[in-house]
Amino acid sequence: MRMLNILPGLLFLFAFTGCDMWNQQQQRPKDAFAVLDLAAAVHEHPEGQINFTVEQQQMVDFAVVTVEKSELYFSLPVFGTLKAAAGREANIRAPVSGYLSSSKDGFPRFGDKISKGGGLVKIVPSLGEETDPASLDLEVRRSRANYQLAGKELDRLEILLGQGAVSEQMVQEARRTEQVAQAEHDAAISRFKRYFTRPREGKSSEAAALVVSSPITGILDGVYVTPGAYLQEGDTLFHVVDTSWLQLTARIPEADISRLLNPRGAWFTVDGFVAPFKIDLEQHGDRLVTLGSVVDPGSRTVPLVFEFPNVDNKLRIGMFAQVNVIVGETREAIAVPVAALQRVGGLSVVYVQTGSETFERRMVRLGVRDRDLVEIKDGVSLGEKVVTRGSYFVQLAAVGAQEIGHGHAH
Repeated sequence: MRMLNILPGLLFLFAFTGCDMWNQQQQRPKDAFAVLDLAAAVHEHPEGQINFTVEQQQMVDFAVVTVEKSELYFSLPVFGTLKAAAGREANIRAPVSGYLSSSKDGFPRFGDKISKGGGLVKIVPSLGEETDPASLDLEVRRSRANYQLAGKELDRLEILLGQGAVSEQMVQEARRTEQVAQAEHDAAISRFKRYFTRPREGKSSEAAALVVSSPITGILDGVYVTPGAYLQEGDTLFHVVDTSWLQLTARIPEADISRLLNPRGAWFTVDGFVAPFKIDLEQHGDRLVTLGSVVDPGSRTVPLVFEFPNVDNKLRIGMFAQVNVIVGETREAIAVPVAALQRVGGLSVVYVQTGSETFERRMVRLGVRDRDLVEIKDGVSLGEKVVTRGSYFVQLAAVGAQEIGHGHAH
């Protein structure tokens, strides 16, 4: 009787275990990334080892590097912006009042490449009937004096800017004043010449039209007028910028000024580019323009300004940069590529290759970063191999099979 009571329970247990064994036999990896047999990996490899097969490595962008010592430069992290280098942008203004017409090459368009001295547009000037040679000569003399005075004031302010005694805005305003004074002087000379070369009655006024040209070679970055418009003397027509050279202005906190008595260069990163950009004062023609000597009362910083060639015109004016100013000291230390680092639980880790298909996760203590390299103070040893490209997939293998199978982490 007792056997009859326990028989149904035995039958149920047998059926349950049999189905579970059958289900386990049906679960097979479909491909190298579909499922990792984590239980087998723990059984076959010591605790802490991660199994990532050669087949899996070949399916992704995967690479390892040998840990070596490198010479690293100490740097100061600050923020900065990219601007046009000095003398490589210009606002083109109307030298006289009159009507605007196109040149023989058509009306300029945004993005056009402009050559220095190349004609952009023509202005048909309007001369009053009361104009006489004496007043025109006086206007030429007065405009020349104003232009010379504006040039001297600009030179003075640029020297003070290099010493940090004035703001960049004051220099920009002085530069605009000089440009207007130059335009007024050019217009006065043109009016003086046209008085004696005015077209006779019955001839087109186009013969006396004034050609407006660009003072620099660059890209037309602003078009503010249309054909046929009536212009007042001094109106802004175009903006031209040359991006072959750029200026990097970094803001240095006053507490760090003492560390920058002899800056050796800088490297910086901008959004949209993985690799950093380097400013090397010993190569490529890069140069240090100025380190300001007056602290800005609002930001409590001084400007540190570099100029450098914009190779392949990759960078754009106005970009925001995370700058690392090289302060001069160097140190030989164990370093790995920044690409080898991963974050796990808020900690920095690397994956060390211990065999052709086995890896080990190591927590590391970081030190100085120098462009693509970062110092490892603790966690890896010389001669070991760490994963650079593909370290993310090794991290997924450490977490579990499903992340690799579905291509994302939880």
